[in-house]
Amino acid sequence: MDSSLADSPIAVDLFCGAGGLSDGLEQAGFRPVLGIDFDRHALATYKANHPNSRAMLRDIAEVNSADLIEAAEGRDIDLIAGGPSCQGFSTVGKRIEDDPRNALFMHFARLVRDVRPKFFLMENVKGLLTYRKGYFRQLIKESFEYSGYRVVSKVVCAADYGVPQLRYRIVFIGTRLDIEPTIPEATHFEPNLFGGKPYVTVGEALGDLPLLHGQFDQDEWEYASPPVTAYQQYARNNTQANTVTLHRANGMSQGARKVVELVSEGQGVRSISPELLPERFTRMRTISDGSLRKDCTTLYHRLARWAPAYTITCSFRNVASGPFVHPTENRSISYREAARLMSFRDNYQFLSPGLTRQIGNAVPPLLGKALGIHIRKMMILEGETAFRNMLIAA
Repeated sequence: MDSSLADSPIAVDLFCGAGGLSDGLEQAGFRPVLGIDFDRHALATYKANHPNSRAMLRDIAEVNSADLIEAAEGRDIDLIAGGPSCQGFSTVGKRIEDDPRNALFMHFARLVRDVRPKFFLMENVKGLLTYRKGYFRQLIKESFEYSGYRVVSKVVCAADYGVPQLRYRIVFIGTRLDIEPTIPEATHFEPNLFGGKPYVTVGEALGDLPLLHGQFDQDEWEYASPPVTAYQQYARNNTQANTVTLHRANGMSQGARKVVELVSEGQGVRSISPELLPERFTRMRTISDGSLRKDCTTLYHRLARWAPAYTITCSFRNVASGPFVHPTENRSISYREAARLMSFRDNYQFLSPGLTRQIGNAVPPLLGKALGIHIRKMMILEGETAFRNMLIAA
């Protein structure tokens, strides 16, 4: 173990996936000692990138407090974090209330109750906020409050914390300490708003990566330029590496290409005149009364270099499924470009198979970092308050 991490607060990452949240927490100064997931491929990626953490392939229902305590090697666990899947509440696709994945938060709450960390952090899809008029949000909040935790929750946008992506998630933070938990204030804003830094754009995030010019299967490429933005410097992690890996993308069928060639940067299929589209697209654009649909706004959407990306999903290699067309080339974004838009640094390696799932399901590291830094500040605040109260009592 790196000696610099010896005195760092201890974190456990439940439902760790490929490790985006652990990466962010480590950047914030936590020491993730354990990542648990049921996806062996994602866990292999986690293990490769977090050599100082234990990686446990286990169904969360079979995990108990002793597993977490053993990984902490006798130290108190400061933070239990994770994003239990609640896909039945997702606004992407059909909502299914009795999807068994929706109950995974109960095991998260069980482990928090049994281990009693100082804080917990839970991230989830924003659809959980409104589904059944907020019933499940309230159920989650009450589950932790029953165990003696003060809880706060809020929908946050990853772009507000320096991630070049408009990814909305609900965040729960809770503590058993004698303080009121809060959610960190945004540090980045839309350009027309005052205060803070402007959103990081697709162009700022990807500008130093090479164009592929139709070579979609080549894995390793030389960078197109030195890092010229703060985000590119972050992504390249201040290394002198000359090449970038996982820069592989998908081409497209002839039919898809005909559509994409008509799409301007920052536009999607609805920007194309109906008479220029194949018949199946014309049908897709209208509803039964003949009026234009109000959805499908991001199908075959070409990313804009002057704005953040939309949510990167597990389908980012399929340009027909959403806003995943490269800004200037007729192709999907590459694995590395998607990872950049998620705020993974270029030395983060994803192991096959299942790369799109691992990247699309991850917690953006910079979002995890912002949340981790905020939790550490609350830890310091509680310590200062306790010390002040002790002096007063004396």
